[in-house]
Amino acid sequence: MNIHPYEFTAPIVSHHMGKELFYTVVFLPADLIPALPLDETPRLRIEAECRGVTFEGALMPVRGDFYLMISRKLMKRLGAEIGDEIEVRFGIADQDAVRMPPELSDALDAHPDLREVWEGWTAGKRRGFAHRVASAKAATTKARRVEEVLAALAD
Repeated sequence: MNIHPYEFTAPIVSHHMGKELFYTVVFLPADLIPALPLDETPRLRIEAECRGVTFEGALMPVRGDFYLMISRKLMKRLGAEIGDEIEVRFGIADQDAVRMPPELSDALDAHPDLREVWEGWTAGKRRGFAHRVASAKAATTKARRVEEVLAALAD
């Protein structure tokens, strides 16, 4: 089974979102877009591979086109720069998957009432809060962010 049934090659470009805000992205070719279930899920989550590096992302809509963000950190891992053409292979990810940091999962296990509220949140909202906890480097910061999530759930 091919876990990356879709592929395309495109340059990494700066996509400006105003005067000073921009993202580094690759735009999907127009002929690939009809093959994807973007009508059902306009921000389609994917699992991708490029230059031997695996990563997750979402195909984002903009004025009839779709792009995939390529962060500075990911560009470094790829050994790529703005203007470089890259080949991206991808498959459609579980749209409801949320990677839970153990600290947050343990805290929710200790508070079943708050876990029930958590499960009622959208997958995107849960991913955002889980990422906030997981992105903390220091244990004290993780603990503080877990408490912030618990407080948000209690509200």
